[in-house]
Amino acid sequence: MSGISRIQAQRDHRTSGAENRTPGREVWFRDGDQAFLSSIATGEEGDNRLDEIYLYTYNANGRWVNLLDDPDVDKSGVPENTRSSHKFAFWAYVHEIIHTERRNDDWEVVSGPGGRKQYKEEVNDFRIVCLTFGRSDYLWNQLVDVYNDWGSLTKGVLRIKRTGTGMLDTSYNIATTQRELSLPADMLSKQDDLPTIKEYYKARYGGSPELDAPTGVSVGSKEDDLF
Repeated sequence: MSGISRIQAQRDHRTSGAENRTPGREVWFRDGDQAFLSSIATGEEGDNRLDEIYLYTYNANGRWVNLLDDPDVDKSGVPENTRSSHKFAFWAYVHEIIHTERRNDDWEVVSGPGGRKQYKEEVNDFRIVCLTFGRSDYLWNQLVDVYNDWGSLTKGVLRIKRTGTGMLDTSYNIATTQRELSLPADMLSKQDDLPTIKEYYKARYGGSPELDAPTGVSVGSKEDDLF
């Protein structure tokens, strides 16, 4: 089978499998992206909206695959000698993301430093931020510093910025801001319905490896941006 028939069969297969998966809700950053968000996770003991995960990322048949490293997940399809990445993830209400490149006509043109054009994406929804701990835990320590300064991660608006395009030159920065943004009243009650981080990742990346490519909702970047 070739041509249209082959491609259509693959599309049908992927669509039928995707119906049983949790829709992706992670933030995917590109170089220069800045996300402004209010953390839903408090950072306090027992807070299940902030957690650590181990995630395999590998290429299978030309497609990037994410698979949760968990005792309950079948890892037989993971290539030999592939190591899972240790990451932390938390729920947040993302207000907006500022981009350096326009990849959507709906994004508003705004003036950046020095009058440079930037592009604002209004998100206004709950999303998951998932990041590696970083070399010597530098990125995790930035989040811990916010918690220590505020006493809770929910006391203000955070800015997370990505710089770099590849695995070796990419870095992130987590910082507090003076912006005063709050959750809309109609969203306050909805946060109680969010799954825990572990529940989300098991539902999203704990199934069939061939279906678990990172094809979720793209917020701030494309889904194949894995660094």
